[in-house]
Amino acid sequence: MRKALGPILASLALVAAMGFVHGVYTDRWGRSAQLEQALAALPRVPATFGDWVGEDRAPLTDAVKRAGGIDGFVVREYRNPRTGDSVTFLLVCGRGGPISVHTPDVCFEGAGHRQLAPEKPQTIDADGRAGTFNVARFATTDVVPTHMEVFWGWSTDGQTWQAPDNPRASLARSRALYKLYVVRRFPVGSPQEKEKTCEDFLRRALPELRQALAPTAG
Repeated sequence: MRKALGPILASLALVAAMGFVHGVYTDRWGRSAQLEQALAALPRVPATFGDWVGEDRAPLTDAVKRAGGIDGFVVREYRNPRTGDSVTFLLVCGRGGPISVHTPDVCFEGAGHRQLAPEKPQTIDADGRAGTFNVARFATTDVVPTHMEVFWGWSTDGQTWQAPDNPRASLARSRALYKLYVVRRFPVGSPQEKEKTCEDFLRRALPELRQALAPTAG
């Protein structure tokens, strides 16, 4: 009987261990310390980045937060009074599993916008440190033909931004994960189409954003 029970007990122990690991990674017993610290940093995101002045926009709804697994966010429109340029800034934070998915090619097309070409990675050098973001353009459903350029990337620590080929495979197990969107709109065929507004904003914003999101002692 004891010999027969051996494999059964070993199997039960393995199932229990797997359940414990899954519970840890899904925060079944509460948010992880890493996630709590990442969320606590969000209020420190500056309202201004040099010439860029931010204004808070309507918060994400509870339904959107649940669907995206979003535990915290910052959503603002930043305007540059000197140039007249503006971008929409959305920074979300949560567990790696849900935050690593729901990319613009899914979310924006689900809202009726058409992606014009596959996204491409682009590296932004900001104050001597490089960050990589995906970039894609979408045709919107506005009355006036309008395009939308979207930069998006992920960070596990708020310091290094990346755009992996398969974010779910490489980032889903992160205990805390940020995802940043920077978006601009422009009329089709307008002079603004060739401008580098999002890049200019990111070069100015990323160094200060790194400071704001840096883990604090204690």
